[in-house]
Amino acid sequence: MIRDKRKNAFTLVEMIVSVSIFSVIILAMTGIFKLAIDAQRSAIATQNVQESLKYFLEVTGKEMRMAQKNKNMCPGIGDDVIFAVTTNAFGDVLNFRNYYGECVTYQLASDGTNQRFQISRQQGLSAMQTDFISPAKIKINSLHFILNSTLSTIQPMVTINLGASALGASQFKSSMTIQTSIASRYYK
Repeated sequence: MIRDKRKNAFTLVEMIVSVSIFSVIILAMTGIFKLAIDAQRSAIATQNVQESLKYFLEVTGKEMRMAQKNKNMCPGIGDDVIFAVTTNAFGDVLNFRNYYGECVTYQLASDGTNQRFQISRQQGLSAMQTDFISPAKIKINSLHFILNSTLSTIQPMVTINLGASALGASQFKSSMTIQTSIASRYYK
């Protein structure tokens, strides 16, 4: 009986070709996976900015609609005036008297590392209560208040223009600018 001494095996060339093809496929899949992760991070940054600005508009919109005429209660606001706009080092500042009789100030301020939206409220002679309303991971780039009020209008309207961006790596910074107008519902 004669046996064939050749064994079935891969040659060195076949092994090099198969490992090369496998490496190319793995590198391509890694690149696609990284693109998907980066896209997801960018989408999350955009969503965070949108949610923060949505919360900002809900809080400020409600309080501004219920603003009342100043009756010599709040400094910096004329008598029988609902809104007053001034400026500081960071941009515009909106002053008004809210439904509860508190003197309210909306402005940009620094928390030491970031520009954030700040609300200050003062009831009579009590101490000023100041809170940041925007999260620390969102930078407010610009804040402008445009007061549309004439002597013939009963209800003044404030247009808010706000620019914000998510903090983080440069490729994941999502910037957006929003604008809305809010009118006071004060009729008296």
